[in-house]
Order: sequence, then C-alpha cells, then structure tokens
Amino acid sequence: MAVSTRTIAPPLATTASWLRSLGFYALEMAVFMVFFAAYFLLRGAAPTDVDKATDNALRIIELEQALGIFREAGWQQAALPHDWLIDIANMIYMHLHINLLLVVGFFFFRTDNRKFRIIKNALLLSAFIGVPFYHYIPVTPPRLLADAGHDFGFVDTLIDTRRPRPGSLANWYAAIPSYHFGWILLMTYGAWGCWSSRLVRAAFIAFAGLMWWSIVVTGNHYFLDMVLGALIVTITLALAVAFERWADRHPRWLKRLTIRAGEARIPF
Repeated sequence: MAVSTRTIAPPLATTASWLRSLGFYALEMAVFMVFFAAYFLLRGAAPTDVDKATDNALRIIELEQALGIFREAGWQQAALPHDWLIDIANMIYMHLHINLLLVVGFFFFRTDNRKFRIIKNALLLSAFIGVPFYHYIPVTPPRLLADAGHDFGFVDTLIDTRRPRPGSLANWYAAIPSYHFGWILLMTYGAWGCWSSRLVRAAFIAFAGLMWWSIVVTGNHYFLDMVLGALIVTITLALAVAFERWADRHPRWLKRLTIRAGEARIPF
C-alpha cells in the first residue's frame, strides 16, 4: 500500500526546522558560555574577606529591620520541620536555575530570535555589572552568619552538597546582588514578551515567586539581595532593548561588531 508523502513531509519539515534551530542555538550558547565562564572566573577571583562581608551583611539586616522586612529567618524556620519542603527548596535552588535558563532560552530562540537576543544580552551585561559588587561589597549569606559569630537562627540546608571550601568558580560571599532570583525574573520578562498565553505567563510568575521562596528557605540571600538583582536585570533589559534599536538604525556598524550564522547573531 502506497503511503502518501503529504502526511510525511510536514512532520519531516518540522523536525528539520527544530534541528536547525537547535544547531544555531548551540552555536549561540557556545559563544555565550565563553563570556559566562569569564564571569564566573572573575566572580571566584574576588578576595575572601569574611569580616568585611559579615559587616556588610549586618548592615543589610539592620536596614531590613528598619524597614520591617527582616523575615528571612522566620520563613526558614517555618519550613525546617518539614523535610519535604526543604527537599523542594534545595532542588529548586540547585537544579532549576542555570539548567532551566538554558532550556527556556532555546524556546525563546525558537519563538522570537530577536527577543531571545535581548534577554541573552541583558543577562550577560547584568553578570558583569555584578562583578564589582563581589569584589568590593562582599556579603556573608544568611547560612554562614553563625560561622561568622552572628547566630540569627539560619541553617545551611545544602551543607551536605557543598565542598568544604569554594572552588575557583565559586564565591561564598557573593550574596549581593542575587542573580539566582534576578535571572529567573529576567526569564519571566522574556516569557511575558514571547508568549501571550495567560497560563504560561502565570506559570513563570509563580515560578519566580517559588525561586524567591527557595532562596530564602535555603539561607542563601536576604530580601534586599534579590531586590537589587531584580533592579539590575530590569535596567540591563532596558539597555539591551536600546542596543537592539540602535543596531536596527546602524546596520553597517552591526556588521562590524557581530557575525551572522543562520538564525544566530554572535557574540551579541
């Protein structure tokens, strides 16, 4: 029995289109990861000054107390009696950040290449804006306050999964700004711009709230860390939009600054 090619061609064409997009997305990410690795190296190269970091943390706590919002320890204490809640918070914090950004980034790339590029550029710009904070304004996270001699009741829920000391890419005192929240908020902005579905938008907003909760419950950041992370990514998003508009008006300069490879435009 002959099989009609009409029923085969569309699925094959769709598969080829997805594979093509995946290939160009991989190229984008290969270049992106070079910059991202540089960011982590600069972040990890910040000097460890526990006393300075702890003084800065205490100032943040004092400010939050003055504002009436120092509630992080209470949030964590409410979750600690429930092992399943701690397991969820740990899983979200450890496994639903960079991994999720990479996966969702592909769907941004597939849906609207221009908006994907704006989000990618905003994320990279925010990363390098964060580096001076890590070097000059280190902050002891809540989970390490007791070790520094200031016990506010915080517990390190991830202590069994951490190394005895940070590696070359890690910085235990880079608590401010919080990009664990900021970049998830940036992803939420991207979802709002790429998809009009109310359900999809609501799901991303809900996940941003869930990430905020998990960050607090795992003792990794203060509320104001996350507020600053959100502010920075909002500003860099506006700058990335402005750059894209500038690129539209100056195509010759864009050709000098970037390389086109199919759907990909690198490095930014």
